[in-house]
Amino acid sequence: MNKRFGILKRGLAIMTVFCLLFPATSHAEDSVNPAVQSIMTTTPVEMSAPGGDGAESGDGEPTEIETMEQLPEVNTNENLEQQIIIVYAKSGEDNVKELALTTEEVASGEQLSNRVDLIEVSDKTNVDALMADLAQNPNVLTVDKNDKIQVTSLPNDPYVTNGSAWQFQRIGADQIWNQISNADPVVVAVIDTGLNVNHPDLIGNTVAGYDFVTGKTNVVDLAGHGTAVSGCIAAVTNNGIGTAGISGLANIKIAPYRTGGMYSGDTQLDVAYICAAILSAAERPEVKVINMSFGGYGTFSSLAVAVSEAVSAGKIVVASSGNEGESWNSRVGQYAYPASYDHVISVGATNKDNNRASFSQYNDRVDLVAPGQSVLTTARSGGYEYASGTSFSSPIVAGACAVLMAADASLDAEAVETLLKSTALDLGTTGSDPYYGSGLIQLGLAVAAIHSSDTVGSTYRTHVQNIGWQDWKSDGQSSGTSGQSLRLEGIEIKMNNLGNDLGIEYQTHVQNIGWQGFKRDGQTSGTFGQSLRLEAIQIRLTGAAATSYDVYYRVHSQNYGWLDWAKNGCSSGTQGKSLRLEAIEIRIVPKGAAAPGSTSRPFVS
Repeated sequence: MNKRFGILKRGLAIMTVFCLLFPATSHAEDSVNPAVQSIMTTTPVEMSAPGGDGAESGDGEPTEIETMEQLPEVNTNENLEQQIIIVYAKSGEDNVKELALTTEEVASGEQLSNRVDLIEVSDKTNVDALMADLAQNPNVLTVDKNDKIQVTSLPNDPYVTNGSAWQFQRIGADQIWNQISNADPVVVAVIDTGLNVNHPDLIGNTVAGYDFVTGKTNVVDLAGHGTAVSGCIAAVTNNGIGTAGISGLANIKIAPYRTGGMYSGDTQLDVAYICAAILSAAERPEVKVINMSFGGYGTFSSLAVAVSEAVSAGKIVVASSGNEGESWNSRVGQYAYPASYDHVISVGATNKDNNRASFSQYNDRVDLVAPGQSVLTTARSGGYEYASGTSFSSPIVAGACAVLMAADASLDAEAVETLLKSTALDLGTTGSDPYYGSGLIQLGLAVAAIHSSDTVGSTYRTHVQNIGWQDWKSDGQSSGTSGQSLRLEGIEIKMNNLGNDLGIEYQTHVQNIGWQGFKRDGQTSGTFGQSLRLEAIQIRLTGAAATSYDVYYRVHSQNYGWLDWAKNGCSSGTQGKSLRLEAIEIRIVPKGAAAPGSTSRPFVS
């Protein structure tokens, strides 16, 4: 044992001396220090080349980002607080190059469109400070933190039904199914959870969109919300199956943009994707309308800028007012966005009885209402379902806008909104109010108004107790007073027919006098200076063109409020009750067009 140990000691000593006398060769040095070899053999070109996946340069310095392809893709379901949306003033393939960002500051990134980038800031970088720095760049329109926004739908009925699509009867859409035939399609961009493009009741009514979740042109809908929204607009009419969209037989197509919805029932949309979708839709000349059935109560500068860009591009932008209208909800009465931005048509929801759906958000930014409680529409499964929420009243209005543009391609966004508001069925308190806006859309009347408003209209004024003659009103506006206990004493009505052989005549029932004889075309009916109240009125059209039009009128009567609409010479008001008229509205519509509202009780005797 000791002998073996002695031999081993002598061997180790010899090896030590050998190493001291003969230094290691260059080959041995290379083997034990590969890092030195790597640096020595790297060319200058390789030293300056961009790295991938957050690579740094060979000397350890962070790499400047010249293209988003250098970075891993952002996971929008994680680390939202570290994600920044960048909206550029100009289009560009690699706008990020001008920002002088480095792989030390940015962990991942994605170019969503040629105007929008999304980056995830590294943990060691101050997000707010970086945003402030980026905002100084002249090519950056705005920077914003990324977030999620909820779609504005409520849970669907748990079964597929084959019930009647009542929503279109309430707005007169069923009367103009086959009246509009436009060669060039009017495209509605639906920014939502995507679309089942193979749904049998939507095939043929879609055009190319984009799936921002997958980064592909082939759009899917895993959540189902986008398919339901799209069906309200463009479900195929007269194909013998399912339901129909508000578009009827007009040539209206859906361009689906998927901005969220990762699984069935997922209600979250990504703000960055939404902004990119809005800007992409705004650049397409065939897109005339943008529907946004979602909303949140935070403010997003990126979303506001994107909407403003779409409005500036001439698009009609429609959004749901929100579902927080219940009295117990902490958000009741608040502004939801994007619906409450300027120049966005904010849409609330009504039920079958033309009452505000209890969930429908209300405020002074609500413009119009449409059916939104238990409306029949297309389901992701390929079948049908009843759905509730302002998510579904919004596309009904968006589809109505598209129908009007299909009927008259010269209309712009302002003209379309004016048509819908001026022909809407006034609900709630008289005039525009926070619950119903200008009222329930009446598509049949709006379409009719396109063809009649330039040639036929009525103007009228009333003589009011203590006030005298009021200014002239026209085409459904209210003349008189309400809630002031002031009587109407006289009225004058005339036609603006611009060449049509169409006149108007009218007679009033006056206190202590009864029915007076008919007056016509601007003459005074009733009295003034005698303190006598008007109690009822009859109005009818005259002339050769009278067979082409109907006149509707309704009065606000003491103790009754607004009575229902009378038509073509029928009595409106009261008789034998000593009750005064306080206000009147008059509308001229093409023969056979839908009534402005209920006609069941225009006169009480």
